Amino acid sequence: MAAQNVPLRRQSLAVEVEASPAYEFLMSLCVLSDFHGDMSYDIGKAWFDAVRAKASPDLLATIEQFSFHSHEIWEHIFSLAYSCPPPRDVLTFIDYLEATDALELRLHLLGYYVREHRRMTAPEIIYAAAQGDSEAQKKLLKSSFPDDANWQKTLRWLLALDMTATKNMLLDILRGWYDEVFREQEPTILPILARDVEAKRALMATLSPEQLIEACTGWEYVPEPGIKRVALIPSYVNRPYNSDAEYHGTRIFYFPVADESVVAGNDAPPVRLLRLAKALADERRLRLLKKLSTGSYTLQELADDFGVAKTTLHHHLITLRSAGLVRMRLSDKHYSLRPDVLDSLGDLLSTYLK
Repeated sequence: MAAQNVPLRRQSLAVEVEASPAYEFLMSLCVLSDFHGDMSYDIGKAWFDAVRAKASPDLLATIEQFSFHSHEIWEHIFSLAYSCPPPRDVLTFIDYLEATDALELRLHLLGYYVREHRRMTAPEIIYAAAQGDSEAQKKLLKSSFPDDANWQKTLRWLLALDMTATKNMLLDILRGWYDEVFREQEPTILPILARDVEAKRALMATLSPEQLIEACTGWEYVPEPGIKRVALIPSYVNRPYNSDAEYHGTRIFYFPVADESVVAGNDAPPVRLLRLAKALADERRLRLLKKLSTGSYTLQELADDFGVAKTTLHHHLITLRSAGLVRMRLSDKHYSLRPDVLDSLGDLLSTYLK
């Protein structure tokens, strides 16, 4: 006799944690192109000054011309790094791009494989625009984030270029960036990423996939239709921010490496303690925490309540999230409090003092 009213079992979500040089290589270009973010990254203004001094003026000018300070152009290539065969070192990745069809590469650059872009512009319009259809290109420019001036400049630049010329220019940028800047940074950054991967993989035995995603990103993730796998990739240069990409049925989350993975001197305070102290040493952020103790809210709701610009409040929320004090529900962009982290502050301080 057939069983009746048996609830459907939810398909389990597969999660993997990995780090490879190609990921951080692209992320460093992404961070560099975020022109207005110099002071908000944990690596600080010194990193930006150092890489700009190291890179040739011609290379920097070409990077700026290619992306117009829109970091999205590099985020769109993250999925290509994920599809690149192991070991995903930088030179293997560049060879992989060189072997990629020019139209396929252009589709990635235009956001054809990015769900958020496909919501704004029909995929068939993006595809036709990539092939050179002038009417489709007009529709793409009109619909693809028209209020983002930097992205609009990038789109116009890409659409005006021949596909092969675009590919060659991108390859020249990647080779130059690796030779002039990133190759020297690898020996310092890669061990940090490896330590963080080891720590996160150890957590996989004790946490559910959703809990592991939240532990890494601070995002409360609800499984999405069509997504069967989540790839968690730590980044050092992008701290304290998260980034995301998508490759077919895989969601890719780039998350900031944990403070414990960045080695400090024996007598130095733990980076996590410093981050918590910094987050709490501001009256506006304390008021924000008090508000979040009453429920979950969107960025707009919080900005309206405090009477400040969304950009200002977002900066404070990033500080609180990087300290682990708040989480964001990815499905509806609601922020809420993580009281368990506040409870651990006393123990963290006591451990350091002893």
